[in-house]
Amino acid sequence: MHIADPLREANAKMNCLFVLLFYFCTDAFAASVDVKTYSGYREYQVTGDKESLDKFEESVRRFEARFQEQFLIKRYSATSLQTLVSPELVAFFDEYVQKLNLRATLIFDDISEIIQQEKAPSLRKKGFSWSAYYDIDDIYGYLQNMSATYPQWTELVVGGESYEGRQIKGLRINTPESRTEGKPAIFIESGIHAREWITPATTTYFINQLLTSDNPDIEALRNQFDWHIFPSVNPDGYHFSFTKDRMWRKTRSKSSNGCYGADPNRNWDYNWLKHGANDNPCDYQVYGGSKPFSEIETRTLSQYISNVENLLGYIAFHADAQMLLLPYSDSKEHNDNYNDLVTIGKTSLDYGYKVNHAKYDGPATAAEVLYKASGGSMDWVRFALGTQLVYTYELRGYYFYWPPALIYQQGDEVTQMMLGLFKEAGNLGYYK
Repeated sequence: MHIADPLREANAKMNCLFVLLFYFCTDAFAASVDVKTYSGYREYQVTGDKESLDKFEESVRRFEARFQEQFLIKRYSATSLQTLVSPELVAFFDEYVQKLNLRATLIFDDISEIIQQEKAPSLRKKGFSWSAYYDIDDIYGYLQNMSATYPQWTELVVGGESYEGRQIKGLRINTPESRTEGKPAIFIESGIHAREWITPATTTYFINQLLTSDNPDIEALRNQFDWHIFPSVNPDGYHFSFTKDRMWRKTRSKSSNGCYGADPNRNWDYNWLKHGANDNPCDYQVYGGSKPFSEIETRTLSQYISNVENLLGYIAFHADAQMLLLPYSDSKEHNDNYNDLVTIGKTSLDYGYKVNHAKYDGPATAAEVLYKASGGSMDWVRFALGTQLVYTYELRGYYFYWPPALIYQQGDEVTQMMLGLFKEAGNLGYYK
């Protein structure tokens, strides 16, 4: 029997039941739901051979696109993925996994409990801290406060705008003693996928390290570069994930058929829609948009990046595959300085490993160690602007969860990774 047959049969039997139970057959209705709690949703790790796992993912993504958000797949490698399963689909999931000879391991038996713990009021301290997660206005408030506290070093900058009218705010750090002509610039992008909360948290932690640390190495790192750091380049999506749907990934633009959002890391004008994306506006995860740069977030941010003078490095933070990725994400062919990028990346990971002994995979292209994906920001920056040092760090976690009390661990790792990365880049002559 063809592997899609049991899925089609299940679809036919359960179509009306889904409509009655979930009312999730259109994204438009999902947008009207007050808060999606994910009560009773289980998280599984699914492992097996690549061919079977590919078949599972392909079939389930079709199912997901039709019924919305029942399985939210996160691929971690060729032989491993994690997925959420609603209570009503557990039996079907178990049967389907067995048919493909895959192995499913339960990680969380009710993800809603984790979601509640993430935003417990007791985690918050007065002001801004790194023992809790914060909504977008709080993050922007922190950036504003830092720009007011260090006016000679910092500037609050706007990298673009969002569909709902928010500004994409970042902090430019450029110390006066280093304001020399031709100073290399570093752009940090974070939070492009709304549900990856650890990335804005870690990015603000790194900002705090750059501005407040008395470690001579970190002070030197701050002074060497013209930093443009953006903790959340998808502010609408992040706010929606914080207030309505914890697993929301996309932007919040509205398509003509009433579905919401596009994947902002599949919407850049590089091999758009070629791999790892689709043209279905109701796809909960990887809809690439109606055209390249259809999303105002990616379009305006690309204009800002294009105008950054002397752009040496572009760093993107994602979660949570725990690996370091290089361009191009949809190819196993290597660019002209690939070997240098690997050498620099290994040094970066070595520095990070010394903090918590957390081992990251890579450096390599996503096509080599994860999956092919086109239309991403990192690849566009490398292709369109020729930026030499371009990396994507996939931070740690379990299906986008990382304990708030341990944010500092990843913050310290990232700080050391940045020290290692730019030290080795300097050793190889990428800047003086």
